[in-house]
Amino acid sequence: MLAKKVLVAALAATSLSAIAIPASAQSVSPTTPERLLNALEEPQNWLMNNQTYAAHRNSALSQINRNSVSGLHVAFMASIGGMSTSELPGVSGNEQAPPLVEDGFMYVLDSFDTIMRFDVRSGTRAFPLWRHDPASQNPGIRGLALFRDSVYQSTGDARLIAIDKESGEIVFDVTGVESEPFVPGLEVAPDRKFVSGPVLYRTAGGRDIILQGSGGHGIGWFGAFDAATGENIWRTPTIPLPGDPNFGTWPGDTWQTGRVMPWHHPTVDPETNQVIWGTGEPSPVYDPEFRPGDNLYSIATVALDADTGNINWYFQEVPNDQWDHDSIGTRMIIDLPMADGTVRRTSTNWARAGFTYTLDLQTGEFIQAIQQLDNLNWTAGLDPKTGKPVEYSGTQALQTYAVAGPRWGRSEAEAPLVCSTWGGAPTFWPPSYDETTHITYQTRTTGCTYQTMVRQTQGNFDWLAGENLGSSVRQVQVGTMASLIAMDLSAGEVVNRYVRDLGIPGDRQAQVGTLLLGNGGLVFTGFSDGTFSAFDKSSLTELWTFNIGTDLKSPPITYAVGSKQYVAIVAGGDNNTGGSGIERLVLPTAMLVVFGL
Repeated sequence: MLAKKVLVAALAATSLSAIAIPASAQSVSPTTPERLLNALEEPQNWLMNNQTYAAHRNSALSQINRNSVSGLHVAFMASIGGMSTSELPGVSGNEQAPPLVEDGFMYVLDSFDTIMRFDVRSGTRAFPLWRHDPASQNPGIRGLALFRDSVYQSTGDARLIAIDKESGEIVFDVTGVESEPFVPGLEVAPDRKFVSGPVLYRTAGGRDIILQGSGGHGIGWFGAFDAATGENIWRTPTIPLPGDPNFGTWPGDTWQTGRVMPWHHPTVDPETNQVIWGTGEPSPVYDPEFRPGDNLYSIATVALDADTGNINWYFQEVPNDQWDHDSIGTRMIIDLPMADGTVRRTSTNWARAGFTYTLDLQTGEFIQAIQQLDNLNWTAGLDPKTGKPVEYSGTQALQTYAVAGPRWGRSEAEAPLVCSTWGGAPTFWPPSYDETTHITYQTRTTGCTYQTMVRQTQGNFDWLAGENLGSSVRQVQVGTMASLIAMDLSAGEVVNRYVRDLGIPGDRQAQVGTLLLGNGGLVFTGFSDGTFSAFDKSSLTELWTFNIGTDLKSPPITYAVGSKQYVAIVAGGDNNTGGSGIERLVLPTAMLVVFGL
């Protein structure tokens, strides 16, 4: 510990951000906007968190396939530190960011917001080249970005940093916090953090931007920053302000103390120059009586012009939410065949509310929603024309759905059972999509939840104390199982499921998302018991499995060096096995694990 403190002090004193380790590094080509636009032409690389702007996570590499996967084995591993390097009190590790690979060099982000660059060209080890520690005070970012000659990162304490890919030296390190609130005079000062990774994009207007959404307290925002300097270009509030077209969906003064955060990275459609963002729940959470109205733009898909930040359209899934039905997950950009023979450019997302929504990308028009589960009960269904829950009434300020949300004063015995389960539904983990079959794959935890309010909004709501929820609930999960689901978007139905009892209770048993090797006929995913598996994409039969020995929460990737293909995953996370008796024994070990034939 003493040696570590001396090293940290030395780095701080010399203003160094990286520990440079000499190696046989060779210069790589700049990650140009053109390369990112045409990322599918480089299947040997994994240049973005979700592979491409369209976020299909479907690799053309096929050396690892149905016939060969039985020979898959660990090629090499590397310790990446994670929360073991943290001295922050009460912080536990969750490795949730996928690695990036460019021309045989890998960039790995750990749960302490520390980046490592590895040379993986040998195929036998990850040789460390440099390590960048931003000294984040609120760590936990879920991704990196490559652009031109730099690696870009956001930090938990709301900074935007660019690091030279070759040297590990800082290009810029700027705050992403706004200098003043959207509305002068509001009592609520912004208290920001970042959770999502940045997305780099060259707009139709020719500007290189960093796309970053807010987290923390106060009115949230969608944002764009200059890729060369980090200077803010535009911010668009996530709650309509006075004078905005949708102002009033937070009645009275409730908009001033509301919160909606786009806390996951967006997708981008270069064809329409739109940024497609998902948004989180309205706050105060679980207390619709404290914030009547539809609460725009919570639990919605929002499309913004990349050059101006103007909102082109939005679609809200659950107005006046009562269960924390976050909908910040990946929006896939899909050219989807319709029954009439036409093809529509769409945005599709797997939502925590238990439906998979498909919208027209030009207009936001609702096309369809496919129910993920058989036992969903919070609504009796969705209106086939509007996509809204059938119970929704535009004339009611407080919505009454099929199952009431938590209310203060209701005993646990009176708490209704809500399906699907709150914790295991898709949020930040990404799906995949097969362009040839129109099938999308995703993981989630099946089961239901009892929700009982344990703290009252009115008596506890204190902005100055940083209380952004105002209420909280006790969650009791029932019948949880880890699931992998295959859904045919063209046919509008679930076509297959793999359900597995992990043998331990837990509300989040499947948080990895999926990696599709469409040409190889495989889908990869992982579970909270450490199991990493490959499934036949048609039957969802498990063809290969390996237990890494710690919780898995990071999306896997695939890449190639020379003629050899690899699959990589970052392992480690605090587990969600509450009540099992083993939760204190499962450690969040942070490891890079790479598999090959």
